[in-house]
Order: sequence, then structure tokens, then C-alpha cells
Amino acid sequence: MAADNGPMTLDDLSRLENVPDRGEPPEELLRPRTFLTATPEAYQAGGASKAQAGEAPQVDLRPVKGAEDDAGSGWEVDSSLSLTYGLNVVKAEVAELPTGDAEAPDELDPFVPDWSGVDYLPSLADPVSPHTARTLRRRNGRRVRPEYVFGADNRAVYYPSGYPWRCIGRIFVWPVASNASPSWSGTGALVWKNTILTCSHMAPWGSVSNNIPWKALFVAGYYDGSSVNGAGASAWVTGLWGYKNHSQGDDMAVMALNAPLGSSLGYFGYKTYTSDWEDGPWWTLCGYPGMVANGQRPSRQSSFPIQDDDNDGAGVELEYEADTSDGNSGGPVFGWWDNQPYIIGTHSGGEEEAFDTNNVAAGGAALSGLIKWARTNW
Repeated sequence: MAADNGPMTLDDLSRLENVPDRGEPPEELLRPRTFLTATPEAYQAGGASKAQAGEAPQVDLRPVKGAEDDAGSGWEVDSSLSLTYGLNVVKAEVAELPTGDAEAPDELDPFVPDWSGVDYLPSLADPVSPHTARTLRRRNGRRVRPEYVFGADNRAVYYPSGYPWRCIGRIFVWPVASNASPSWSGTGALVWKNTILTCSHMAPWGSVSNNIPWKALFVAGYYDGSSVNGAGASAWVTGLWGYKNHSQGDDMAVMALNAPLGSSLGYFGYKTYTSDWEDGPWWTLCGYPGMVANGQRPSRQSSFPIQDDDNDGAGVELEYEADTSDGNSGGPVFGWWDNQPYIIGTHSGGEEEAFDTNNVAAGGAALSGLIKWARTNW
């Protein structure tokens, strides 16, 4: 039974038996998919190129022989155009900031596919050796506001095998699409059939402003280098809608995916935070911080309260002392109502005031409005 004026407590959830999966996952989650995109140089070569005209490149596959015998060890791609792995973002737009008194849109429910069960509490997993995480910086070079661990680190590594834990994933971002490796990573969560929610500072807005092709990959249920959901449970970002010039309270964005992962895996619902829920130990925060399991396995902290909520820009800062660090950015803050998970914020960073330090999620009507827009337009 839910607590008065709030979501279910950890005690409530611990009394529920997890519901096992009812069937086999869809085949599209198990099949790997490979995508290739023409590089910017291919678009510029000789004026209007074949890539700009929409013509498919001529591609040949040549076997690569092994070093010690004649057995093939792979294939070399020989193309008439210069290609890179993955898909570039097709459309990125700056969302108009709502006014502080904007009416919150109606909450929308989560979705659990017919084949899927529900895990109210995830299975714990062993952490791997930590390492020093890369410092995350904004596009203008300034360091993202620091994040905090309060005393002992209370984040627990888990195995993301059930709903809704399989709907949370790791995001990899290439601010220049032709780069060999991503420049940073963070966290996102499915909130629609083809949409993830994350923080705005995960997006390379400098690339958007300067028309530099960029790309991002979302891997749902990321664990030790791949998805526990199958080789097809990752998708490339094709669209971005978010608040570019954000304060910390509206540091949020939604990203469209090239595949409807949410239709196969399920997705979160959302609610607009109200101060009536303040100080209740109801919330869970998940993410892929580098300080925990090298960012290779997800971690969570549950049953913490939101201690204060401050209006900041068009959004609301949700302040808490759950432990976070680089890689938690974009992670969902959520609670359970009637045995269903609803997001109320996306983790943004840390905040240091005169005599107080907190970690912060971006939430409020600005968050609900972004998700409602994505569910309507994507």
C-alpha cells in the first residue's frame, strides 16, 4: 500500500514478489544491426555528392585472411564513399522554455509489454574495480558542477534483467560523428516507444550550433560492454529536443531513437513533482557512474528523500543527498505508484551553497512538458 500523499516505500516494494517474464523477448532484440553513414568529407567531395543526392554507395566486402592459415578472420568494407559506423543525428532543436507558472501536462502511464514481467527490486551484482572517471565538461569548456558522495558510498551495483531496470541504459556521445571513439557517456531511460529522457548537458549543443555532424548511441540494459537484452537492444539517436541554455532545474532533454526499443522493452511513466512529497524516503536514482563498476555496470540508490525543491529557470531543482558522480548524469529519479514506476526527475549534477551541498535532479512541469511533447510528436 502506498504511503499517504506519496509513492510506495521500500518496505512496500520488498513485500511484493517479482513477476517473471511471461514469454520470450521479441526477436528484434536478439538480432544485431549494423549501420554506416557517409562522413562529412563524402558530402563535400566534388560539390553535390552521391551522399547528398541520396544515392547508395557502391560497397564490396573483401575477406581478410588469417595470419597463420587461410581461414578468414573478417571482412574489409570497400566503399565508393567514406563511411563511419553508426547513424548521425538528423534533427536537433532547441525547446522553448516554458514559463515558471506553466500548467503541468497530464501524467502518462508506463508501459510493460505482454512478454515482460516486473522486478520491483533488481538483483544485486558484484562491482568491478573502480577507476578515476573523466571529468565531464560542458560544451563551452566549463566543468559541470561537482557532484557529491555523502559519507560512505551507498550506491549498489545491480543486474538490469527485469522491467523497468532493463529500460535504463548508457548513452555514448560523439560530438564529431567521424571520431573513432565517443567523447563522453552518461545515462538515459526509455519514456516512450522510441524516446529516452536524459539531461541537456549530455547533448553536444556546440556541434548543433556549428552544424557539425554528431551521433549518440543508447544501449538499454548496458552491462559489461553490451546489453543484457540482446544484440539488438541498442539504438542510435536520430532527434534531439531539449533546453539548450538551461539552468540546473531545467537541464533536461529527450532524444528520439532509430528503433522502437520501448515497444519491446517497455518504458517509464512520468509524474510532475509536488512539494507534498518532500522528505518522504520514496525515490530511486540509477546510473552508470565511472566511480562505481567503472561505469560498466549500472548502480542504484533507493529509499532516499527529496529534501527541498527550488524553482530554477523553467524547471524545478529536486535536491537530495543520494550519492552521485560523473556518469550519473541523465539518470532517472523515480518512484512507484500502484506497482508501476514513474519518473519525476533526471539527474543533473551537484549544487554547493553557503552552508549546504546537495545533488540535484531537474524536474517539474518543464520535465513533464518535454516528455509529453515527445509522446505526441515522436
